[in-house]
Amino acid sequence: MKRIISATLALSALLSLGACDCKETAQTEPIASHVFLIGLDGWGSWCMETGECPFIREMMQEGSYTLNKRTVLPSSSGPNWAAMMNGTPVEATGIISNNATPDFKPLVLTEHNAQPTFFHQLKQVCPEAETGVICEWGDFLNYTDPACVDYQKKIHDPETFTEAVVEESVKYIQEKKPVLCFIHIDALDHKGHANGQGSPEYYAELPLVDGRVQRIVEGIKAAGIYEDSIILLTSDHGHLGTGHGGTSMLEMETPFVIWGKGVKKNHEIQETVLEYDIAATVAKILNLPVPQSWRGIPMDVFE
Repeated sequence: MKRIISATLALSALLSLGACDCKETAQTEPIASHVFLIGLDGWGSWCMETGECPFIREMMQEGSYTLNKRTVLPSSSGPNWAAMMNGTPVEATGIISNNATPDFKPLVLTEHNAQPTFFHQLKQVCPEAETGVICEWGDFLNYTDPACVDYQKKIHDPETFTEAVVEESVKYIQEKKPVLCFIHIDALDHKGHANGQGSPEYYAELPLVDGRVQRIVEGIKAAGIYEDSIILLTSDHGHLGTGHGGTSMLEMETPFVIWGKGVKKNHEIQETVLEYDIAATVAKILNLPVPQSWRGIPMDVFE
């Protein structure tokens, strides 16, 4: 089944290049058959100096990482989650807030009247590819192009049942073995807003979130697809006090970790990494055609 998916993606991507306004690639096949993005809302690089997150630190050595990934501005959730998926700065997307619709007219929209995200690009070349989003913040779905996401699950009231996102994610992964899946975890952002950047409550939440990431990865292993997967661990912004959206490095610098099939090990990324480089990197992994509107560059993290 893995080989069938890989072959379908590679062939479809090559055939599609002549039919759309896309940048060509020298690749002939995907690097991996499954991509999982785990987004930790409000995870700032400042917490990594002393924060307790043993599994994440282990994965930094298992793959490639940087603590200097830069947000788009404003350094708030909507613009940055969107940029990760649509590969484009806010000047083109019109997304400068957490509103359900763009704040001003976007330059490019798909046939679904949405931004051309990596979900859209995957469905263009392989309509049968399974895609999913599990999120703790319901508005997250505004930036995904929902018409291209097969499974959409909003986890309500995660403060009461903090393991719900883990259980739902593991269940979905094991049942569907998605080609592309984004899992959004909001707990750190809650602590940042309630208690402030650098607060004891924030640091106490970090190892709990670390454990949730580990259990999701264990779910991927249990599904039997870990060896043909790449996992990206990322964030939308940090915090300054109890807020964000400004231009301080506490708000704008976030960690990024990537590991799995074909990824360099124990590699600290030295190159510039911007939020919208994530979309380009996902496209490289799955060998997807890249829209002309995208401005991200694939990260040099592959062997």
